[in-house]
Amino acid sequence: MTDIRHIAADSCNYTNFDAVIVGSGPSGSIVARTLAEKGCHVAVLEYGGLVSPGAMLGPHQAAYSKALTSNGPIDGNPWTACCVGGGMWFYNAITFRYRQADLSASQYLTTDMAIDWPITLQDLEPYYSEIEHLLEISGANGLPSYPPSARGLMLTNAMQELSIRSKSIPLAIRPPGTNMGCIKCSACDELVCPTDARASVLARNILDDSALPGTISVLYGCFVNRIEMRNHGRAEALECYVPLSSELIRVPVERVIVCANAIQSAALMLRSKSGHALKGIGNESGLVGRGLSFKISGYSVGYMEPADRGSGACAPHWGPHATVYTDEFYEHNDVPCRFGGLIYEANFPSPDENVGLVRLHYIAGEEPWSHNRVVLDEAVDQYGIRYIRFEYRNSENDRARMNFLADRADDILRHLGAFRIEREPSFHGKGGCHLHGTMRAGCDPRTSVVDSCGRVHGFTNIHVMDGSVMNFAGNSNPTHTIMANARRMAMSLK
Repeated sequence: MTDIRHIAADSCNYTNFDAVIVGSGPSGSIVARTLAEKGCHVAVLEYGGLVSPGAMLGPHQAAYSKALTSNGPIDGNPWTACCVGGGMWFYNAITFRYRQADLSASQYLTTDMAIDWPITLQDLEPYYSEIEHLLEISGANGLPSYPPSARGLMLTNAMQELSIRSKSIPLAIRPPGTNMGCIKCSACDELVCPTDARASVLARNILDDSALPGTISVLYGCFVNRIEMRNHGRAEALECYVPLSSELIRVPVERVIVCANAIQSAALMLRSKSGHALKGIGNESGLVGRGLSFKISGYSVGYMEPADRGSGACAPHWGPHATVYTDEFYEHNDVPCRFGGLIYEANFPSPDENVGLVRLHYIAGEEPWSHNRVVLDEAVDQYGIRYIRFEYRNSENDRARMNFLADRADDILRHLGAFRIEREPSFHGKGGCHLHGTMRAGCDPRTSVVDSCGRVHGFTNIHVMDGSVMNFAGNSNPTHTIMANARRMAMSLK
């Protein structure tokens, strides 16, 4: 059984581990499992603690540091969620596969950075299937699809009348009526599922080593501040800060695999300057932190006539955040650059917030530019650790693409009968859920930080296997792809 404990309560010999993983979210957890399947003894270091059933994302994250943003204030979100298991505890369980266009987006977009991934969709496909099996994805491997919500049915009909194809969203949620299925206890977004019907790395036993030849030890309550070098090209130890005891501890490593998220992983590399890495680890070409991508996204809210509210579709909403979507404009000649994204149902997190409203989300991957980046500010937090700062702005192409998708979402809501449509202010540039692109992957150290298997160029035992290695962010929700790609990279380790 996996050992999960606060690091201050641990007295283990750190030299017993074959690999140390930084971060216990979706990527770190699947890497840990993959190595344990190979017989390795793995330690996973996590800053955040355990979460409780029903916990809400906002109050949980309030305890953790923010980041500075381009216009100065400390209002950025450098974490998806800081806890054992990461953001999957709070996510909306939308589980799309990427498409080949996401991995070769240079056919549509041009920037000052390499956009295409160094792998193909065919390389990812077997690992997608494995993740779908582990997470019990609805509609995959013979499992039933999650039924559409009342609003989902309304949206499906409206889309069909507009000749827009609608589809069921693949969800990492057991449908109602199945074994341990969803009981629709809330609106199922930004909160921990109290029944484990929605997948997480613990609810689906991804971190469970009881049937594996190797072992997994999760040690939480420690912030990995820097990677110490033994000599040029090799990590010797991790310097970790333990807030509970105000101590700095040193964890020796044979191999370190960084899975802290695209912001935290880049920041760790930048903090790890030494005589062997003068600009930080992997930063000889000045690329660490660059190409920061949050995805471009927005929401349109349709206000429905009072007469329509008795239909049930505009009553309070219980169940998944989203059940139906359209990919009609994913690759489409009418979209600026011919490269769009997704539009899908997006209910508010609280059931009663949805009364009288229908809400749509539109999302696409943005152009990765070198001026969008993570840097370390001179200011320090309460623990003496330098604040992270985002420098980020969207291109004209990105704004045009997003406006096109917003217009199509408004068309759907208008056809549905909305008498007023409002677009919510966009805060995607503040960070949070979808973090990508700061440790770019490729064959050439002049244009990338890691190789196609996540090893940092010029270093023998330092790897990165999270969303930071995604050169283009992709036009759909990334968790499934982050996990599949992490599994692929971990399988390549000897």
